Amino acid sequence: MAKFYIERIIAHGSGKNDAIVSFGEGLNIIQGFSNTGKTCVVRCIDFIYGSSTKPFEKNTGYNRVSMRIMTPNGAVTFSRAIGRNQIQVVSDNPEIESGTYDIAYKQKQKNPVINGVWLKLIGIEDEPMIPKNIDFVKSHLTWRTLASVFYVTEKHIVRPESVVLPEQRTGDTLLLSALLYLISGRDFAETDAQTKKEIRVARRKAVEEYVNKQLSGISNRKKQLTEQLAVFADVDVEAEIVRIVSEIEETDASITQAVNSSKELLGQILATEEKAAECSVLLSRYQSLKSQYTADIKRLTFIVEGEVEYQSIPHVSKCPFCDGKMTTHNRQSYIEASRGELARIVAQLDGLEAAEADVKAELAQIETELIALRAKREDIESLVSEQLRPKVDNLREMLNNYRSFVRLKHEIDVIDSFSDSWTTDLRELPEESSDTLQYHPKEYFDEAFLSAMDTLAKDILAECNYENLTSARFNLSDFDIEVNGGKKSTNHGKGYCAFLNTVVVLMFRKYFATKAKYNPGLLIIDTPLLGLDQGVDDAAPESMRTALFRYFMNNQTEGQIIVVENLEHIPKLDYAASGATVTTFTKGRFEGRYGFLEGVY
Repeated sequence: MAKFYIERIIAHGSGKNDAIVSFGEGLNIIQGFSNTGKTCVVRCIDFIYGSSTKPFEKNTGYNRVSMRIMTPNGAVTFSRAIGRNQIQVVSDNPEIESGTYDIAYKQKQKNPVINGVWLKLIGIEDEPMIPKNIDFVKSHLTWRTLASVFYVTEKHIVRPESVVLPEQRTGDTLLLSALLYLISGRDFAETDAQTKKEIRVARRKAVEEYVNKQLSGISNRKKQLTEQLAVFADVDVEAEIVRIVSEIEETDASITQAVNSSKELLGQILATEEKAAECSVLLSRYQSLKSQYTADIKRLTFIVEGEVEYQSIPHVSKCPFCDGKMTTHNRQSYIEASRGELARIVAQLDGLEAAEADVKAELAQIETELIALRAKREDIESLVSEQLRPKVDNLREMLNNYRSFVRLKHEIDVIDSFSDSWTTDLRELPEESSDTLQYHPKEYFDEAFLSAMDTLAKDILAECNYENLTSARFNLSDFDIEVNGGKKSTNHGKGYCAFLNTVVVLMFRKYFATKAKYNPGLLIIDTPLLGLDQGVDDAAPESMRTALFRYFMNNQTEGQIIVVENLEHIPKLDYAASGATVTTFTKGRFEGRYGFLEGVY
């Protein structure tokens, strides 16, 4: 948490009731209709910080501003009259002396300067001197210099340029030096510049060596490619590619047709083999039946022969035992019946042999047909495997070779492009003066700072529901945010500029709170939603507005934040439930405080 916070701001005037606004340690919202004194409140704070701009005119009846802050060691009250460049301090904090303080540094200073108090409150002692230009001319680190990082005015909130850098760009160096001091506690004297210069010289030499090595390498590569391209010197590659692609398509069509024919033949072969199998089964059955008929014929023949032999055997008329006369019985002969049955079976056998001969003939014809079908299918398979597919493979290999030509030619074009670019870059490398040291503060914002700011930019935008967010980074050159590869002013108007400028100061706020050596612990933003109601094309989605204020509510532990916003535009959220302090100026439209100054707003 920050080392101090503003407890209240008071406007005083003879015969006037004090105009008081109280603040909490975390989120504070001053909301109201236009011309109710919202901005006047934060101007009073800036006036106590040493601004030369009066927060209100004397004809309002108010002529003095006081501000009470709370520190871990006690309260401190600052009071400044309109038109005076001195501040009266009454302190309960033993580290801060009560008395009269001057606003600015001057020769033959009688009173201490209030700047030292503000710096001491965040832990900075001895009012350090920091470089203000490239020649290392020093100036005091002042609270007023740092103000643009933690106090964004209504005028500046819509700036298309960096909201952090001063409008007068001659002050960039001083502001950047001040930020570096907050981040690291260093003033970056000439010895640092000498080290930076040596690093730049070494870096330039390394870049020259690297680029020259790359140029040499791509020169050798270009030579190799040129030799490979010589093979295609007399060939119209594009025409050949067209021809080969057409021929591949035709050959593929022939293969498809052949495969389909092979499938049809296979179907015919399977059907014919099924017929052959039926014939074989039938012949097998005929053989079994023929065997049965043959056996029957043998049996009947045996019966007939037995009957014939039986007829030649003499009949016994006397009993061999008693010699008595035996009665002779007439016995029926089986010869005629057997002969009839034999004739029938022989006739069936003859018919069977005739049928068997027909089936054998049909089977022979089927086998001949099978041989022809199989031979035809083998011819098709041979055509596909031995001619068509090798032809396609050969054509595709030729096509790949011609496409390699295209790639090689493209690589040569790329090499030429890189060669020109690297040569230009080499020519444009800045020369280092061997005599004069110069101070360039942006060189001291290291990769750790930039990486952290990139992460903060992406995280805060995501938490604020920035629409279509793809990428975000902190551009050191512009000292500003870039979203989705574009500057904030490229595709958007005032509304988005205000939104993104708010994000930028929130990035610095979180960086100071988590990574910097010194933390101002305060952020004042006047109208972060300014411009978002100025047209459909420039209107941020309601989800973005609401998410921004939710972000304020969810990040109060990083220090005090004071947000001024129009009552008609501020999202409808339960700020009190989050612990925020809300001050509302109604302008008489409903019950409540009319404005900030009595009888004026």
